[in-house]
Amino acid sequence: MLGYINRIIILVPFVVFGNLQDTIQTIDLENVVVKSTKINTIKKQTPLSVTLKSFIEDKNYNSQSSFSDFIKNTPGVFTTSSNNFSQDMRISIRGFGARSAFGIRGIKLIVDGIPETTPDGQSQLDNLPLGLISNIEILRGPNANLYGNSSGGVISINTLSNPDEKYYRTSGIFGAYQYQSIQRTRVLNWKTSNLIIHYDKRKSNGYRDQSNYKSTILNLKYINELNQKSKIIWQINYTDSPYAFDPGGLRLSEVEDDRRQARKNNIDFDTYEKVKHLKTGVSWNYKKSENSFFDSYFFYQKRDFYSKSPFNFGGVIEIDRDYYGFGTKFTRNKNLDNRNNSFVIGIDHLSQSDDRKRFKNNFGLKGDITLSQMENFDSTGLYIVNQTSFNTGFLFRYGIRYDINSIGIDSNNKINLDKINPSLGLSYSINSSDNLFFSFGTSFETPTLNELSNNPDGSGFNKDLNSNNAVNYEIGWRKSLKNIAFEAVAYITNSDNEILPYEIEQFPGKNFYRNVGSTLRKGVELSSTLSFDRGFFSLNYTLSKNRFKDFVLNGTDLSDNLIPGIPSQMLDLELLLKLSKKNTLILTNRLIGERYADNLNETLIASYNIFNVKYSKGILKNSEFSIGVNNLFNQEFYDNIRINAFGKRYYEPAPKRNFYFGLNFSF
Repeated sequence: MLGYINRIIILVPFVVFGNLQDTIQTIDLENVVVKSTKINTIKKQTPLSVTLKSFIEDKNYNSQSSFSDFIKNTPGVFTTSSNNFSQDMRISIRGFGARSAFGIRGIKLIVDGIPETTPDGQSQLDNLPLGLISNIEILRGPNANLYGNSSGGVISINTLSNPDEKYYRTSGIFGAYQYQSIQRTRVLNWKTSNLIIHYDKRKSNGYRDQSNYKSTILNLKYINELNQKSKIIWQINYTDSPYAFDPGGLRLSEVEDDRRQARKNNIDFDTYEKVKHLKTGVSWNYKKSENSFFDSYFFYQKRDFYSKSPFNFGGVIEIDRDYYGFGTKFTRNKNLDNRNNSFVIGIDHLSQSDDRKRFKNNFGLKGDITLSQMENFDSTGLYIVNQTSFNTGFLFRYGIRYDINSIGIDSNNKINLDKINPSLGLSYSINSSDNLFFSFGTSFETPTLNELSNNPDGSGFNKDLNSNNAVNYEIGWRKSLKNIAFEAVAYITNSDNEILPYEIEQFPGKNFYRNVGSTLRKGVELSSTLSFDRGFFSLNYTLSKNRFKDFVLNGTDLSDNLIPGIPSQMLDLELLLKLSKKNTLILTNRLIGERYADNLNETLIASYNIFNVKYSKGILKNSEFSIGVNNLFNQEFYDNIRINAFGKRYYEPAPKRNFYFGLNFSF
């Protein structure tokens, strides 16, 4: 099947476009501006691989049970663990982030201009108000020059801002396995300010045994135009998740026996997590003149985390985290006779403090303490970016960033992991519809505090674990007509000291980490969109090969083996049809190629194909009803693969065919 897909993939968009172009209504595509690259640039001229998504109109079409609903159908982006809310959703971009045992690693997340990723590179999205997401920008490649540590890819998320009028909205989404999400949004609008209040209470029994979860999110966002030159945004987010159970990974024989069962050890040790999270932040935009601007932010986060793992020694974990940061950047624009120039200089400072304790897990009961240490990670980054666009169609961009990273335990035993990261980008507009671009960029990824503290010796930091460094080259072509957008990108990424998880017999279910030498990743990404008077059709395809270049494990040379956890190819198709003014139908299909579960490449995970259907109907004046079917053809596949799990407990089965519906009332 995959071979057949490979032969037709290049032809599909052009066949569709050729058949429809003469019969559809021509619609001008907007000159969308990319903001996450520090310098606002029209997308077609941006010398970086970037995907933009807007949810102003269609945000109610999906079940909103996971952030994966918002970033799928993006080349190079792969998500797993969307149904295990204890382990949290994982995201990889061109393989960065694939090593994560839980949560998100190696990728920078920004929410409303404020970093969500901690300075050591950890991200969780259990506090993200999914119902407020308005648009997303995804930089699909290393961008440490812009965002420092763990920027193998960047996802910038923007929630609702500056609504045109005040309103009150109540939404209810209900689905299989007793899933429900009750959301309420209140927008208050004054002459120069807005207040957005959002509440989301959700729960589910989960597809598998012992996979139920519950959470409540309260989000406030206040926007005030102080004057014509100054704007301030204040936000506060509170999240309370009293439980999210973990059903664990299964052997293949256990999946075949009962795919919905939980691992016995996870039941015996009562594995789950609970979280309380508080975040507040302020951003300030100041327009000094028509061509110079200041953008600043400050934030503070408090996270209390408690979890149980399926083993005795150190199986109960308590983390009390304080995380704050601030940053500012100055932008100066110059408009000359034959060129326009933008120059940015900025600084970011982030500080993370984790009070980590571990106790014995006596079959679900908290036992004696096994570890107590205060872990600190401080990061300061200084960067400059310069971009010049010429009337001839050329755009030249370069930048450099210096990051100082200091890691310590109990105010001593400091580790310094400083890094300089340059970048270079070129683009050329051949004509009004065609653009070529090239970019060179680097990234570095320090071990997280959790990875460092998971020391096989049992205490302190694993000082044998080093930072991963990567260099990326890419070349691309964009074509934009009045109703067609197409992009093709080829990339090569070399990395050293790749970090991958493994398990040992004494602690089954607990991940340790090691460096595995050098790797080579290369791939091709294609994306195309056809717009017509009653909707659009989009196609996104990724073909990649991600292998070890230099890796010897226990005397076995694994060079040329494929890196586990990264699919060989992905294909996304989406068709949105406006059946009438108030009726919308969306058909999506996702094909995920084969991938390995282990470094030895002994266990191959088969490819799978998922087809979803969504229908939305407007009711009353400003309200809506929607219904959807996930996995329409009842495919058996895996929600997550636990890489290098001991005893080959790799498998976390995903739900089969399931339904959901939603009601949205606005007034």
